[in-house]
Amino acid sequence: MSARLTDLLNGAAAATALGVASRSGLLPKLSTAPQTVAAIAESAGLNQRYVEEIMAILACSKIVNLSEESPPKYHLSEETKSALDSMGLYFEELPLLTRCAFEEVVEATQRGGGVPPSCYGPFGAWMGKLADGKHEKLLVPKLLPLLAGGEIFKKLEAGKAAVLDLGCGEGTAPCLIAQRFPNAEVVGIDAWAPSVDAATKKAEAANLTNAKFICGDAASFGDGGAWTAKFDLVTSFDVIHDLTNPEATLRECRRVLKADGYFAMVDIRAETGVAKNITHPMAPFLYAVSLMHCMPQGMNDGGPGLGMMWGREKALSLLKEAGFQPEVVEMEFDTFNDCYLCRPLPAE
Repeated sequence: MSARLTDLLNGAAAATALGVASRSGLLPKLSTAPQTVAAIAESAGLNQRYVEEIMAILACSKIVNLSEESPPKYHLSEETKSALDSMGLYFEELPLLTRCAFEEVVEATQRGGGVPPSCYGPFGAWMGKLADGKHEKLLVPKLLPLLAGGEIFKKLEAGKAAVLDLGCGEGTAPCLIAQRFPNAEVVGIDAWAPSVDAATKKAEAANLTNAKFICGDAASFGDGGAWTAKFDLVTSFDVIHDLTNPEATLRECRRVLKADGYFAMVDIRAETGVAKNITHPMAPFLYAVSLMHCMPQGMNDGGPGLGMMWGREKALSLLKEAGFQPEVVEMEFDTFNDCYLCRPLPAE
């Protein structure tokens, strides 16, 4: 076990170095061509001594290859370069969450309850950056055409349709939809006012007059009934498991959908119960992100703290209880997530 724990410490060290390399802009400058530390630092515009220490960690972790010449040169294999290009940003996640809320999570572990959303300001900005890249690549080109055999995409293209994005963050998804479908009415709602402000500015900068953003409670949209049966499509992207009252939120999503509308809930691909997730290739990482962010957020105000790894069984159960007929859509282009495509059941 000592050897196993040593491996874990060394893995954590390598992950920390990769997080610093990604955040500082060093990671994209690492090449398959051998380079000295001085050349790497100059190319990245970074301090040479810090780059030297980072490269030492990555070489000892066998992430970069090190030559025996003097001065030594470092390079990546083609396989490693490709993997870091797609996964490098994720190495920032746990260090950033630790910075935001480590002591608060420790305290909550001792006393119970959640961690205030105000602790996670820098993490919200980082999530916006992550969403930008992911949504730009996948949302309009791949996800929307996939859903319901293209029916949703065709409805958006054909004319005016109303779309609500729940937990919109800094507005990437609503802005992309509004831009691609200028006749659509697109609304984003989020409980975090700074994110709503950023989303509004993003839409204004792009002159998207068909997109608007509202700061509101996910458990009660506060529309005074005006949104009942209003929307053709409601979306949520990795949001429901963070909420303090997910059951009420899902009922609200059902309320605001038209009878022939769809709710598309994208959430982490996992099973319900740790025993079923033991073989999940990223289970420890995902449970750790949940520990540091998702679960504490969901435990505020007496919430259940579903956590990121709530899984298919629990998700399907809550969706059915809220009045939906859900279908799990596996997305080949996104192995992290499933899409739960839901039709509203007729009201009893």
